[in-house]
Amino acid sequence: MTDNTYHKILDYFRHISEGTKWDGHLYAVGGCVRDEILGAPIHDVDIAVDLPDGGVKFAIWLLRHKYLVEMPVLFRKFGTAKLRLRKFPEEEIEVVQTRAEKYTDKTSRCPEVVNGTIEEDCFRRDFTVNTLYRSIKTGEILDMTGRGIHDIREGVIRTPLDPYETFDDDPVRILRCLRFAARFGWKIDDATMEALKASVDRLAIVSRERWSAEFRKMLFGRNVRDSLGVLAEIGGLKYMNQLMRELSETVPEPGDKPLLEMGIDAVCKLEEEGVEDETQRLAAFFGNVGMLRTAVRDKSGTMRYPRHEHIGGLMAGKLLKHMGMDKELAENVKDIIQGRGEVRRKKEKQARHKAHIEHQERQRAERSERRRERAARHRAMIDEHRKRAVLRRKSKQTKEGE
Repeated sequence: MTDNTYHKILDYFRHISEGTKWDGHLYAVGGCVRDEILGAPIHDVDIAVDLPDGGVKFAIWLLRHKYLVEMPVLFRKFGTAKLRLRKFPEEEIEVVQTRAEKYTDKTSRCPEVVNGTIEEDCFRRDFTVNTLYRSIKTGEILDMTGRGIHDIREGVIRTPLDPYETFDDDPVRILRCLRFAARFGWKIDDATMEALKASVDRLAIVSRERWSAEFRKMLFGRNVRDSLGVLAEIGGLKYMNQLMRELSETVPEPGDKPLLEMGIDAVCKLEEEGVEDETQRLAAFFGNVGMLRTAVRDKSGTMRYPRHEHIGGLMAGKLLKHMGMDKELAENVKDIIQGRGEVRRKKEKQARHKAHIEHQERQRAERSERRRERAARHRAMIDEHRKRAVLRRKSKQTKEGE
């Protein structure tokens, strides 16, 4: 979405809300305001309504007044709705009520949600850079933490409340924190980073679907070393699933890196080469996963991993489908990993054949050299024999002359 389209949407909301009960209660919030200040492309428009159940009721009001192209998608439990305006049918817009949250169940990251003031809505958000509100009526930007604009301009990520409480309540914020830092190249505030590391065990309660979504954004985003790399370093990635745990704990040979770090290194290499293709990055990340199931030790004590790419392709394809990724994408990743195995085996076969030919050539050369040496020795013996015969004849002739 262009910045021009974004402002046209806000102007449209201001126009249609004038003189209604929504007048002065609508705010652009979060990522769109952050990206506007950054001068970055705006991907999503979120509108906060500081009235009880404002998100759902505003969406229904828009529908009744024929401002929408279709029925909005309502999430009544959270007081939010997704909709498309007739004026801007290509843009999906989310409208939300300002809310307060209370986390009472430590085994879940889903809070109890109630209507709240705009201040309560601000401070329940994840990071200060996402706590800015632009009044649709006046155009004023509200920075209620006093740090939002500063942190955007300085490139700092911190939480609006105590970071230990923030990450303990919703550990997905750990993943989002690392992803934002990598995406924008920002620094994580020291206190926030300390709390993030201390709270990493809370990632165990994050759902498979949310893990999958955040993993994809990190793997396919910028600065993979600063997102997935840091997450693996602090021991967080192992909470994604059992396979990730095994990858983080398995070292092929003493002195090697764990298989998980090898996968991250492979993706970082692709990133350095400018490869953004999702299939290639997934195949690089899971390229050695088959080593978990194919390890054998030969007679010399060396670990071998026969046909690990074939097994690894099957494992990766199954895992990606389990993570909810597109079936075709999973199949393509499987084919790439297995294809690399075929290429490797073909190269190994060619190398063995080349070594065999070179060995045969060396043997032929050695045999030829031995034959030449024998022939040379034979000629030398004959020459020596002839010399001695000549000497004997001369000696005999001398004696006869005397």
